[in-house]
Amino acid sequence: MSGRVDPFAILKEPLPSFTTKPRKEKPVEEEAIARIAEQHNFPSRQAPKSPKVERRKPRVYRTGRNQQFNAKATPETIQRFYKMADEKRLPLGELLKRGLDALDATESLQQMADKRDIPLHELATQALDVLERAGGSY
Repeated sequence: MSGRVDPFAILKEPLPSFTTKPRKEKPVEEEAIARIAEQHNFPSRQAPKSPKVERRKPRVYRTGRNQQFNAKATPETIQRFYKMADEKRLPLGELLKRGLDALDATESLQQMADKRDIPLHELATQALDVLERAGGSY
């Protein structure tokens, strides 16, 4: 025998098992908690339930458009945009393009009306009268 002490001898013995003491159950009524919270104006941390939002039907068009465009808008504006696209049966990108084209045309007409110092609707009326007299269709 070498006479040396085995430092790992303690590991060969079974380890004591430690457990936690069981908690004593204290049943508390949910109504009592809600009443106390309400009396002391304690707000609930529970998120409020959001109203059900009606989902739109997915749109699938193969148009060659591959660039994403995002903009913040009010719910009314978004609903109006989708409603117009549905009524005209257009992809959203095409509706946006047509809207921008119409805005460009309106600005050009507004500049012409400003040069003549007349309201825009009057210029449009005059233009339609000229087209009608010329036999054109509009």
